[in-house]
Amino acid sequence: MRKLILSVSVAVLVFVLAAPVRAVECTGIALNNGCLFTVTGGDTSDPNDGYAVTNEGGVPIWDFFRQQPVSAVGYPISQRWVDGPFTLQAFQKVILQWSSTDRKMNWFNTLDELNKSFPSANIGNVPRHQNLPGDAGQSFEVVKQNHLDILNANPKIKAAFLGESDWLNLYGLPISYEARTVSGNPQGLQLLRAQRVVFEVWNVDAPGTARGVVGRQNVPDTIKKLTNVIIPDTAELPITQAQATSSGGTAVATAVPVATVNPTPTPIPPTPVPTPVATPAPSATIPGPRVLAQGLQGYGIQGEFRRPDDATLANLITEAGLGWVKQQVPWQDVENQPGIYNWVDVDRFVNTMRGKNLNVLLSVVKAPDFYKAEESKKGTTHGRPADATKFREFMQVLAARYKGRVQAYELWNEENLSLEWGTFSNASYGQFVDLVKNGYLGVKASDPEAIVILGAPTPTGVFDNNIGIDDAVYLQRVFDYNGGEVFQYFEALGVHPNGGANAPDDSQANPAHSTATCGGGWSNHPSFFFDRYKELYNLMAARGHGSKTVWFTEFGWATTDGPGAPGAPAAGYEYASCNTEANQSAFFTRAFEKVRAESPYVTHMIIWNLNFQQVVANTDEKWAFGILRSDLSPRPAYTAIKAMPK
Repeated sequence: MRKLILSVSVAVLVFVLAAPVRAVECTGIALNNGCLFTVTGGDTSDPNDGYAVTNEGGVPIWDFFRQQPVSAVGYPISQRWVDGPFTLQAFQKVILQWSSTDRKMNWFNTLDELNKSFPSANIGNVPRHQNLPGDAGQSFEVVKQNHLDILNANPKIKAAFLGESDWLNLYGLPISYEARTVSGNPQGLQLLRAQRVVFEVWNVDAPGTARGVVGRQNVPDTIKKLTNVIIPDTAELPITQAQATSSGGTAVATAVPVATVNPTPTPIPPTPVPTPVATPAPSATIPGPRVLAQGLQGYGIQGEFRRPDDATLANLITEAGLGWVKQQVPWQDVENQPGIYNWVDVDRFVNTMRGKNLNVLLSVVKAPDFYKAEESKKGTTHGRPADATKFREFMQVLAARYKGRVQAYELWNEENLSLEWGTFSNASYGQFVDLVKNGYLGVKASDPEAIVILGAPTPTGVFDNNIGIDDAVYLQRVFDYNGGEVFQYFEALGVHPNGGANAPDDSQANPAHSTATCGGGWSNHPSFFFDRYKELYNLMAARGHGSKTVWFTEFGWATTDGPGAPGAPAAGYEYASCNTEANQSAFFTRAFEKVRAESPYVTHMIIWNLNFQQVVANTDEKWAFGILRSDLSPRPAYTAIKAMPK
């Protein structure tokens, strides 16, 4: 569905090329040194909202813009932003780039920069980047001719491309040509990709364009919908009429420093597709992990959000006095195709929770099938990527989109389970370290202030390469891999304390319930005591990293007691039959008290879970952990958590 939407949006937004018309007139609100182009569509209800194009601060974007053909530039889709010596502003078809060093306006290499940041990006009707081996070691004149030869594939596009005397500045060099089959016609859509624009000719009927006429795609318009790395979020805020006409009618186009890729002045040879290489340790540009303040400061909960009733759930969380909310983000649900992202559900969740002033933790899991490692394709819908740099790319896009709105990211979840990772081998521990490294670098490249959490292992009670690895053994091997390399790439350790049928203060010598009563070995294996978190922290501290904090990114007690409960617990969770709703309630409040009193290195405790009784059958293990019923009425645990001091 996402692909269809993108294809249609690109087709509709094509401007038909005509004879160049200079001196663009102000069609919006005239300003003393520019024009406020009002927004005629979109999500604004104010007819005076829009984007100002001005000469503010001696940067002559308005003077330059109005001397260009509208068919080559389009209208503004962002306000200005600043990156080092450059001031940039995005228009429908191009991004203008003013250099304060040489006082010159350049045309930003939009598609080249997209390719650098997202080498696998596949955006709508944009052809893939084409490498030309003949460019290597040649002068720019030779390179230019190599690329001009691409135009010979389509006389119509060639004529339109070279028909502009300043084509090199306007479009850059041709990069690739492609003809696509549409409606059974093998030449139904003909496309030319240059460094800055995409030309197209439709030879079948298509919305918003004329058959056989050369048009130009609104590439920045499309990129803006997909990522804020090339066109940052800070550039998306409309300038209202009141802002634009403040100070005696002088337009205000605030330049906000943002972290973007460094633009390159024109002309340059096209950028080749980068080959993935080993990522270096954090440097001056990507900060190393911070030492975070200790002491319990974050009370939170995980649920199944990304739902139409997110606002109701947010209200229930804030009413309980919880300040953090965790949502798992399946990577495969967001990146539907390589480089194509569907943000609808995540956007709604983040916007809703931040609207209630809740801090957000996103846990990222489940590589898309087209990136998945072979051992992860066998019997699991979860699993790691074969190439961890793909994870870095995704985390960089994710953190850029939600910079300032998402406070923390957890890199994977219960990676010591084959269900979550794939079949284990001796190589698995290094593969996880590589995943964490790339995830950290991706997050910090976009949002240095976001907290990065090492994905929490889960108590398994077993050591079986086909099922799972004991959580303590797993962390030992991860921590010791390559001399403790992983410690460079996270700020907090995620853990999942699971008391099973045992109270928070119980020990192996004094379990709350007998093994016989609960079935299996749930009561007496060390994994199934709440205090297990102390052992996991000590593994880290013993290696010289006791200053790192611990987050409980899931913790809770299951019970099959109460209204709507199943007759028996889910297989493998027999211990739930030993817990009553009263037990569950008391265990939660005592756990918070115990951590506050005993473990200052634990800074956040995320309850598992809020509302899974809404979304799973009572035969599913997740049902038994919920603190709300299926109708969102409270179980005793919710009431107790709401009442306890925080």
